[in-house]
Amino acid sequence: MPTTRTGSADWETYLHRIGRSGRFGKEGIAVNFIVNEEMYLLKELESHFEIEIPELTADDLNRF
Repeated sequence: MPTTRTGSADWETYLHRIGRSGRFGKEGIAVNFIVNEEMYLLKELESHFEIEIPELTADDLNRF
């Protein structure tokens, strides 16, 4: 499970790094730790890849 503290130099590099979370057809998860002041980075990421990233709870993480 890759974890990141802040965004990568660019979003394509970020995608490459988190792509290592699921290999060989297996499910994976990537976790980003952000503070409120960095929320704009999450919004930029969602916009760039046209996706919505859900907030995870501790219970969600227990699945992995």
